Amino acid sequence: MPFFLCWGFAIWLVASAVFRLMGHYFFILEKPLFMMTAFILVIPLIWIATIPIYSLKKIKGSERLLAAICIALPGMLIDAIVLLVFDNVFPNLSADVDRYFAAWLLLAYSLLLITGFTKASFVKKKTIHS
Repeated sequence: MPFFLCWGFAIWLVASAVFRLMGHYFFILEKPLFMMTAFILVIPLIWIATIPIYSLKKIKGSERLLAAICIALPGMLIDAIVLLVFDNVFPNLSADVDRYFAAWLLLAYSLLLITGFTKASFVKKKTIHS
């Protein structure tokens, strides 16, 4: 499972960099459509970042849930600290949007954990039709 811990850290690093550099385009209180877009975009992004990896690594059953936990854990632990020093880590974001950012994080990590319960795969099963 070390691969999935590293993958989780990489996802966290990329997402944090995106919000550090461009978060002020997503979390604008005066433009709720942009904020809703950030919340909606996280759904396919989490799916794209996890499901292909499960298929590539041939992770099935309860191992998939364990992999999802390992992917989520590094970011959750780091973000617990990041949210305490939000103003310093994300100076481009207004302090007023910290709760929206935290809500976005909760949604992202929840979706990530949900992928551990899915049975979706990119490999088609061969079936015989009569």
